[in-house]
Amino acid sequence: MLEPLTPVAEIVLRVAIVYAALIVLLRLAGRREVGQLTPLDLLGMLLLSETVSPVLSGQDTSLPGGLTAAATLLALVALVGRASYRSRRLERWIDGEPVPLVEHGRVDRAACAQHRISDQELAAALRKQGVATPADVRLAMLESDGTISVVEAKRA
Repeated sequence: MLEPLTPVAEIVLRVAIVYAALIVLLRLAGRREVGQLTPLDLLGMLLLSETVSPVLSGQDTSLPGGLTAAATLLALVALVGRASYRSRRLERWIDGEPVPLVEHGRVDRAACAQHRISDQELAAALRKQGVATPADVRLAMLESDGTISVVEAKRA
């Protein structure tokens, strides 16, 4: 149990490959803030973790195997975080860029559809920020973290 069943280098490589693949897949899947996960999003994330778990350590259930996988994953998270902090291009690729959803009272239906923001979600985000309708919005942005920020239009 204290002797790893899988070579440490293989575990490190497996974790690195799975981590890189998940970054790409999650980036392609779109954005949602963790607090805004729908039940289906949450279910997908839970199943994803269960699906990749055995792949990380090659079915190695030993303590050193699990700790090696965990340490590698944490190191990769820190490394990618540091690299994206230093590289604007990498940061944009990993996090994405803010997208305008409403400009000067006009809803950009194509942007909403592309990012799967329903009329109900947009309306709820506006209400949470004290705005009644899109007509009262100068700018509403889907931020890279999945939140929707709103700048209210000035009233004459």
